[in-house]
Amino acid sequence: MLELVDSWNELYERSLPENLAKIDQVPGVVLGFHATIDGVKAVRPAELAKILAEDEALRKEVLDRLGQVPLEINSPADLVIGLLDSMQKGKALQLMIRSEETFNWTMDKFGYDRLRIGGTSGNMANYLAPLGFAKILVYANPLTKEQAELFIDKPNLFVLVEEDGKFVLKPPRKAYEGEGVYAVHWIFEYPTDLKVKIPGLELTTPRANRYIAAWNPINNRLQVREDFKRGLLDRAADFSHFVISGFHILSENYPDGSTYRECLLPVADYLGQLKEAAPHLKQHYEFASIASPKIRQGIVDLILPHVDSLGLNEVELCALLRNIGRASLAEDIEAQDTIQAVLAGLVALMEHTKLNRIHLHDLGYYLCLQQKGFVPPKQTRAGLLLAATLAAARSLTGRIDDKADIKEGLGVDLSPRGLSRLQALAAHLEADQGFLTEGIASYGPYDLVFIPTKIVPKPVLTVGLGDIISSSAFIIGTME
Repeated sequence: MLELVDSWNELYERSLPENLAKIDQVPGVVLGFHATIDGVKAVRPAELAKILAEDEALRKEVLDRLGQVPLEINSPADLVIGLLDSMQKGKALQLMIRSEETFNWTMDKFGYDRLRIGGTSGNMANYLAPLGFAKILVYANPLTKEQAELFIDKPNLFVLVEEDGKFVLKPPRKAYEGEGVYAVHWIFEYPTDLKVKIPGLELTTPRANRYIAAWNPINNRLQVREDFKRGLLDRAADFSHFVISGFHILSENYPDGSTYRECLLPVADYLGQLKEAAPHLKQHYEFASIASPKIRQGIVDLILPHVDSLGLNEVELCALLRNIGRASLAEDIEAQDTIQAVLAGLVALMEHTKLNRIHLHDLGYYLCLQQKGFVPPKQTRAGLLLAATLAAARSLTGRIDDKADIKEGLGVDLSPRGLSRLQALAAHLEADQGFLTEGIASYGPYDLVFIPTKIVPKPVLTVGLGDIISSSAFIIGTME
């Protein structure tokens, strides 16, 4: 095992200078459609108890319905039930707020401790810009002064603006429209062993985690601005990669009688136009936890046919397998927790979607399947190694100010879980010693690339790690 560890550490160190140089070769990256304002709020038991004590009807409804987590938040009771359920289980939970009255109630009763950039695209923008890419174009709507000031102030970070009939790139802080916080994703954070005591309920959190309650009425319908659509078509030659996300905040149904499909169809049509007009622009869809099977199916049917690449984790893989009629494979992954089961699930998803690339990122390892001939597998591995080093550095230090800081991740230990899964996969593939030390194999019509990642035992920061892993692995891993 020691020789294996030494071999992978050497590969990480050898690849980093080359990968940092590749950053300078990327013409530009587009990020859409999900940049938000996060309102970070520490859960305070006394504050929660006071809110419930002041409203007996609310307290009674919460206790009566506790354990029945709503799909969406339409009332203060829905919001508190979701919070308490997350805390009882110590599990992350995200729900959308659909009622403006509840948004106002939450703002009045809880407020927030601080604001920060949020959303998949927002996180990616702030994490990628310091690395020195030539251009990062992020979609943000509405871009108010408050939202603009949460973006990192870097000369390579832009939004798209139409001026005098021309589409120009401008820094967010020079392009905002108006002021105000019209959309907030509350991040209720709680530590391990936090005790909550209210009449009728006592709980202690089994682990630290967070509960997200999001109010985002514009992006809830994926109403992509027409000027952005036209502008990107006009400026597409300036960019090489497009990372797409934000679909997890859709609703199945809306008050006007429309559904998620009416939201997905215009976006799917636009992605098709973009692919035809700019075939050089590689497109990646970053999946996120979506409770609704209908919305997941809409993404499989309407969005994935237009993109090259998909990023997800084991939980999200299982959800999609159920959507494509392969529930037994999902059950195998959940019951067996083996890399063999994960690989079988990935192959089934590749066969169904016909994607060029699927990148699965999970604790301790990354596994990428891609169509042969899409990009050289060593290039794919280069992207995965950079992503793992970058994620380790950010977990260790809490920040990356420029690409030189990435090297801090090299000192982090390899994941024992990742190494164990590498060995199990090698045995399953009946691979030679080369796979154990290189992580590349041919698997039917696919190239398979596996790397054990570096894991920080006590990370300083974990928010947005999945976003930076997927985006950096895709961008560097698919450079030609």
